[in-house]
Amino acid sequence: MKFPALAAAALLSAAPALAAGAPAAAPTKKWKDSAQASFVNANGNSKATTTSAKDDFSYAFDALTSVGLEAGALGSRSLGQVTAEQYYAQEKLQRKWDERDYVFENYRWDKNRFEKLAARHAFSVGAGRELWKTPKNEWVGELGPGYVIEDRIGELQRTYASARAYTKFVHDFSATARFSQDADFQQSLKDSRDNLLRTETALTTTLTSIFSLKTSFDWKHVGQPPPGAVKDDTLTSVALIANF
Repeated sequence: MKFPALAAAALLSAAPALAAGAPAAAPTKKWKDSAQASFVNANGNSKATTTSAKDDFSYAFDALTSVGLEAGALGSRSLGQVTAEQYYAQEKLQRKWDERDYVFENYRWDKNRFEKLAARHAFSVGAGRELWKTPKNEWVGELGPGYVIEDRIGELQRTYASARAYTKFVHDFSATARFSQDADFQQSLKDSRDNLLRTETALTTTLTSIFSLKTSFDWKHVGQPPPGAVKDDTLTSVALIANF
């Protein structure tokens, strides 16, 4: 009976040393970044086949609070003339108050030379909810008030209160194939005819642990465009995405 007792004592005395020598758990990664380069066909106010770039960065301060930063650019020249020029940047701060509900603050800046838009600043706040969540499906919705400051080329500055609604649906066909549908609608509270709708329909295929291929169709509808501009713009694109 002495041997089992001696073995147990040896294991107990060695336990602190073994614990001290055990590797520490890897820290949780708080940030994600997605860089995207696209081949694009633009129709509407801009008519061009060109390339574009986009970056999407997010950081989680804790389990409840996160911030997202996004920016993109599209430009094209033909025979020395600019045929397309679009830029945007967006910031969103989000905080959950329970497992499915959250509040947010959102700001977006746009410039589109061929839409005669020198600058558009759109601010909004509101609440969102995960309306449906399963292992293969996710559907979220957001509602809230906002304010828009818009500078159009050749016109006086426009400012107005707005209402915003946003929704996104994601379906995973498999571990490597994902479908997504976004829709972002903003309505002026000054003029019922003045609204803006953006949609994106996309299919993303995972190629490696870092790279993905995304095919998408973007549609933008402006209820009251500047004189000389059309109401609808579309972008059809194929993008290579690097995830970090």
